[in-house]
Amino acid sequence: MTLLTCASKFIKRDKARRCLVRENRFLFGSGFRALRGVMYRPFMAVENQVQRLNKRGLQTDTRTPWILEREGYYSVVNGYKDPFLDKEAGIRTHEDQYLPNTSFNELYALFVFDRNLRFLLFRMTTLSEAILKTICSYEFTKEYANEKNPYLNIANYAESGKAHDKAMRLIPKLEKIISLNSDPNFTDGKEYLRHCLEEYEGEVPLWVLCNDLTIGQVYWFFQAQNSIVRGNISRSFTALYKDSHQHGEEITSIQLDKIYRRIKDFRNICAHDERLYCAHPHDRNITVFQLVKDLRLVTDKKRYLEFLQSLESLLVKLRKNIPNHFDYVCSEMGLQDLDVLQSWMQTSRQL
Repeated sequence: MTLLTCASKFIKRDKARRCLVRENRFLFGSGFRALRGVMYRPFMAVENQVQRLNKRGLQTDTRTPWILEREGYYSVVNGYKDPFLDKEAGIRTHEDQYLPNTSFNELYALFVFDRNLRFLLFRMTTLSEAILKTICSYEFTKEYANEKNPYLNIANYAESGKAHDKAMRLIPKLEKIISLNSDPNFTDGKEYLRHCLEEYEGEVPLWVLCNDLTIGQVYWFFQAQNSIVRGNISRSFTALYKDSHQHGEEITSIQLDKIYRRIKDFRNICAHDERLYCAHPHDRNITVFQLVKDLRLVTDKKRYLEFLQSLESLLVKLRKNIPNHFDYVCSEMGLQDLDVLQSWMQTSRQL
């Protein structure tokens, strides 16, 4: 990799608009240097990384090099230092300075918490994605049951507005998937798609095609539907919610638009291993806890309550590991404190 390539990747930002996402095992040193108009930092060995942390007031121990070698300075320190920095001292010295008695293990505890939070939410967003794919496939195919590959017909989508524009942009993507998988020389083809194309004269049911679509593409597919199909989809979600809850709740297509936009954005953050707890995709008011509340409407009650229990356990452990900074993390997640989550859990059990 050239220095130019490395530097260009270094400055790329994640979907949360706050976190640099390119990970490196080694720290780039203090002070940027210019080379042909590109900013970069020089190589620094692990032992020097530890010395730098000590110089900046961070307590380390014999396990610190072991962690840095396996996780990377950039991922742990640059990613999770914010709650632990002494901002005023940093302004005076023109470099990061840590609050008194801060240890590297506290940064690492937040790093591990965020990783486990990603694992937890990735599972739940994947489950909610499967439900959207299933319901969209069922309701759309039911509406156009007598047509071959009806998802390729623009007449089967919204007739005007942004929804129609999305259908116009989506259909070529669906056509490309089918075209590529029809080509025997295409080495990355999906066996289940080729089976349908060969056995059923080019017909690929939507519920089969959906397996090859991203959550973003399925979200667009839902948004591109006409009012009849959108209404049927929202009524299906309402029925599924009622099936696992004591008290029903109407789920509208407008709600689903907002919920699945957030699910899509947060799922991508999880899938790309980006910093999650402080992510606010598109809007500062969009938080992890908002996603937590969204998931109640698009997953079954048993799984949702198990998810809440796991989330509470993660937060209880984090509060023990970083008691002085726990409130900061909760605030970034959209929680006033742990009591808010526990109150939400109690409410969810009664629904």
